[in-house]
Amino acid sequence: MPEIMCRLNMRTKKACYSGNGLLLSSLLLKTVWGGEYFELHKVDDDTYRVNPFPLSKKSEDRLTVVEWIFHRTNERAFHSRDAVREIPAIVQSVQYNPSEGQAFYNRQLSNYFVSWDWNREQQAIPELPLKCDFIKNNVQVEVEFGNARTYYQDYIKFLLAFQQRTTKLGVLIVPTENFAHNLCLVGQEKAKEKGRKSYSGMIHMEKVRRELPFLSFMLNMPLAIASIDVYCRTG
Repeated sequence: MPEIMCRLNMRTKKACYSGNGLLLSSLLLKTVWGGEYFELHKVDDDTYRVNPFPLSKKSEDRLTVVEWIFHRTNERAFHSRDAVREIPAIVQSVQYNPSEGQAFYNRQLSNYFVSWDWNREQQAIPELPLKCDFIKNNVQVEVEFGNARTYYQDYIKFLLAFQQRTTKLGVLIVPTENFAHNLCLVGQEKAKEKGRKSYSGMIHMEKVRRELPFLSFMLNMPLAIASIDVYCRTG
């Protein structure tokens, strides 16, 4: 990769680039969309060397966003919001542990959303006890690893918050069908250990995809659904 230098104006907080500026723009777009990372190496007081740092170079298996579905919005409009561009990086902060179930990943995602200054468990509207998982700059995120029926409540929370103008965009995060299957297997084992005889199924992207066309008539707001899975290192 050609060397790219970034010089930051400490007064204006604006950056100037030398080298292949077009390449850097391309890399930034890929990073926003794919959730990859950059390494910044300090050269002097206000100059940094910029290098790509793909997820494949990380030493642990991690979660990653593998697909987006858009409803009443599009990719360009969706990613014009700063808060939205944080979501792939937040997801990729979570390390994969094959022996852990949905509660573990809910806790980890919650911790990382909060560390990125998202507000947690805000009421959708003051009159009802329904709480949004996370909200920041009018972007509301619901993380759903629950029963396949409970995600309908996420849609209700989106609509209530949108009606109150506290939310302008909703993001629903669900596992892929394969990841949900693996989490269910872990959940079944943990249920047996606790003496429970059954473990309910889990929502996944394919169920959301099948049902969205039938629910779209009432979803009168911009929504995006992200499916997450495990990024396993190769080699």
